[in-house]
Amino acid sequence: MKHRALAALALASLALLASACSRPAPTADSAPAAPAATGKLNLYIWSAYLPQDVIDDFTKRTGIAVNVDLYDSNEALLEKLQSGVAGYDLVFPSDYMVRTLITEKLIQPLDHGQLPLLAKHYDPRLLDQKFDPKNRHSVPYVWGTTGLGWNKAKVTATVDSWSVLFDPANKGRILMLDDMREAFAVALKSMGKSLNERDPAVLAQAAEKLKAQKKLVKTYNSGDFANILAAGDVDFAHGYNGQIAEAVAAAPDTLAYILPKEGGTIWLDSVCLTTAAQNVASAYAFLNFIMEPEINARIVNGTHYASANLAAKPLIDPKITADPAIYPSDEVIDRCEFLEDLGELTTKLDEYWTEIKAE
Repeated sequence: MKHRALAALALASLALLASACSRPAPTADSAPAAPAATGKLNLYIWSAYLPQDVIDDFTKRTGIAVNVDLYDSNEALLEKLQSGVAGYDLVFPSDYMVRTLITEKLIQPLDHGQLPLLAKHYDPRLLDQKFDPKNRHSVPYVWGTTGLGWNKAKVTATVDSWSVLFDPANKGRILMLDDMREAFAVALKSMGKSLNERDPAVLAQAAEKLKAQKKLVKTYNSGDFANILAAGDVDFAHGYNGQIAEAVAAAPDTLAYILPKEGGTIWLDSVCLTTAAQNVASAYAFLNFIMEPEINARIVNGTHYASANLAAKPLIDPKITADPAIYPSDEVIDRCEFLEDLGELTTKLDEYWTEIKAE
C-alpha cells in the first residue's frame, strides 16, 4: 500500500514451530506476551510487506500459526471484505481506504488498553489523522511515497516529471501501477491538479489522458514492478518507493527513483482489525509484536519503507534512514498529498478505470 507535508502528517500458512520453552524471550521493551496456547491468525496484506523471519519469530514466541494472503490494491482489499467470505483478522489498508472501511463497517474499533506501545513509541505527527481520528480503528504500519523509477543506463534525457509516462517516444517502455487511484494521481498531477480533484469535468479529462496513455504502457503491475524495472523489461516504472529503493540500492549505477516535480502521493498504511475477525486475541498479540522497536526495525530493514515507530528508527539500517528515496526531505514531502476518500465520485472513477483497462 498506502500511502502531504510532514506537518500535515501531524504524517502461507505456517505450522506450529516450537514449544514455549524454545520461544525467544521478549525484549525489555516488549508488549505483554500472548498466551502460550496455540492459535491462528489470518492476515491480508500487500506484497513484499512483511518479512518471513518476522512471521516465524512471532509464531515461535506465541505458538500462533499465521496465514498470509496478498493483495495488490486497496480496491481489491475492499472488494474482498465486502464479499463477506474473506475470513481475515488483520488487514493493511492505506489512509483513504481506512475511512472507507470504517464507513462500510468492515473494520472494528481497537481497544487501546491492549496496545500500550502505540502512545509510547509512535510519531504523534502520524497519529490522529482525519481519516481515523484518535486512531480508533488503525495502527500506523509504514509510510512512503509513490513516484517514478527509471533505468539510467537506457534513459539519457532528464527525468524529473510525470510527462515521461505520457511521451509517445517511450511507447512500450512504461510500467504503471495496476491501481486506479494511483494512476489517476499521476494523470491529475501531470495536469497541475490535486490528486483529490473532485470536479467531474477534470476527472473526465484525466480519464481521457489515461486512455490515451494505455497504448504506451507495456504492463500494469502493482506487485512486481521493481523487479520488472530491475530486469530491464521497462525503462520507466510508476511505483511505491520502498520496493524501487531496494532495487536502486542493489544497482545504483543503473536505476534511480524520484518524486516528480509536479508532486505525487504520500501514503500511510495502517493495520486494522476486521469486523469479522475470529482470532481477536491473536490479532492483538501480533499488533503488539510488530510495535516492538526491534521487530519494527526488522520490518523496515526487510521492506525498505519508512517506519512510524520513533523508537525503532535508531535500530534501522543507517543506509535506509539516510536514503532520501525512503526518508524523503521536507521539500519532497511538501509536494505530496494524501489520497482522500472521494465518496460517490469513486464509482465514476471505477467506471473510467474499467474503460481504460479495456482500451
